[in-house]
Amino acid sequence: MGAPAIQKMDIDEFLAWADRQEPDTRYELVGGQPRAMNACSQAHSRLTAAIIIAIGMRLRPPCRVLTETAIERDDRNDRFYEADIAVTCSPHQPGQRSTPNPVLVVEILSDSTASHDRGTKVPDYMQIPSVQEVLLVDSRAVRAQLWRRDGRRWIVEDFTEDATLPLASIGAELPLAALYDGIVL
Repeated sequence: MGAPAIQKMDIDEFLAWADRQEPDTRYELVGGQPRAMNACSQAHSRLTAAIIIAIGMRLRPPCRVLTETAIERDDRNDRFYEADIAVTCSPHQPGQRSTPNPVLVVEILSDSTASHDRGTKVPDYMQIPSVQEVLLVDSRAVRAQLWRRDGRRWIVEDFTEDATLPLASIGAELPLAALYDGIVL
């Protein structure tokens, strides 16, 4: 007999439930259902660190870069994501459970996350009014995809090898190859 089905949850129920789970497993809430997140690969971890450093060096207060940070839509109570990286320029309020007004969200893609990140998370991030860009960085090849808000539409650009990522949301450019420096793919 399988495990009992978990009833759909809202964000408050999910957070209370997640607090009771094993501490070494992270979860997201997708459509009211908890979804376990896989452990990160070495390439994923190193890319995350490289991107945080590169972005962090280019930011000016009050903007700041956050890792493994909660992202939620104000209009949905059945989704609660943990983004690999996000940038916000809004102050953190005591008791706030998610990143306030993210302007840039970064997800590191792997075999186990690429489909979910592209098909579920990106469309939800696009519905958050403050989000200006969503950057997907591949952990399996020197490749990135940038989704940029342009008024009421989104423009998608693909980058490879020696390209430079133009991140208008934070007024910075990141050389793609430098992010992968020393990472074995």
